[in-house]
Amino acid sequence: MGQFCGQANIQPWKPGTNLPIIAGQYNYGGEGDINTDARYMVWLLDFLSSLGLDAQEIARHNGVSPAQLQNPENVVTRDQHRGVLRDALLASNDTGLGLKLGLQRSIATLDQLAYLMMSSATLRQSNEVGLRYQQYPGRFSGDLIITSFSEIGGEGCYQIHAKPSLRELRLLAIEDILTNIVTTCRWVLGANLPMTRLRLDYPAPPHAASYSSIFQCPIQYDTPATQLFFDAAILDQPLPQSSPQSALLYEKLCEEKSISRSQGDIASRVWQIIVRNPAEPPSLETTASELHCSARTLSRKLLVQGWQYQQLIDQVREIHARRYLSDPTLSVTQVAQQLGYADSSGFHRAFKKWTGRSPKAFRDGLFAQ
Repeated sequence: MGQFCGQANIQPWKPGTNLPIIAGQYNYGGEGDINTDARYMVWLLDFLSSLGLDAQEIARHNGVSPAQLQNPENVVTRDQHRGVLRDALLASNDTGLGLKLGLQRSIATLDQLAYLMMSSATLRQSNEVGLRYQQYPGRFSGDLIITSFSEIGGEGCYQIHAKPSLRELRLLAIEDILTNIVTTCRWVLGANLPMTRLRLDYPAPPHAASYSSIFQCPIQYDTPATQLFFDAAILDQPLPQSSPQSALLYEKLCEEKSISRSQGDIASRVWQIIVRNPAEPPSLETTASELHCSARTLSRKLLVQGWQYQQLIDQVREIHARRYLSDPTLSVTQVAQQLGYADSSGFHRAFKKWTGRSPKAFRDGLFAQ
């Protein structure tokens, strides 16, 4: 987890030559995420072209055709997306590519979600809808990388949890999200986010000097968690473009888009059912009935996507556990109860299985200065 990803395997690639194939490039086993759309891929390829890369060759190498990109609603698969990013890393030989992606990302790629966040009454409300629909724009999502928010001792805190199985894309994914938080907050606030400190769960990368100019706050490396802190006083200040009626409209559009995106993704639909009440998730049979199929059919469809029903329950509970443990007012026992565990020992065993750390060790790492 502390190993810097994306440095050792990057070799320069010259336009006009064949792109190297990375072993195991499309093998991700049972770890699920969702596809993105042509809207984001069009921007990404334009951005890579602006860096002097042969974006057409990168797209061709990953099976992304011009016809696929003509309709902004067309699906770009997760394998195509990751392949394009891997090839861009190789072609650019730039370990800091993720920082540039997040800083330069166009507001248009977030579609209605951007307008929903800007129309919200406060940054607090904007955070809530942004995190609720964090899978809406595609990119890295599902169980591979999760962004959460909490307040800790007068500071707002964005926390990013990225699985090691992202491998050479892990650093890029974290940096993309961190800098996109900075950019998105600037859109929403009409001013810079008042960042107070940044903690990163990896060593200082070769491009560490860029962090100081981007985040302009104290930075720590090799910490137990990746967290971006800011002055929480700004959370409840009125936003300059707040519009209650617009927010209602855009939230409806985001909800419709979120549902339509997951229609062909049975794991996402099951996730939405479980997340209603992680403490008392419905049985496999009850969920299958809601989805108008048998328990056996649901299990089979989940298996095709690399999931088992209990894995999805555990994943939802892990995400909530991380968020609850970030709240210093909740005891570990209270967190266990909120997640449906009869006693803290059962929660302790489950959390250690999920993360490799006890709840106390995880919390101690969060609050370490």
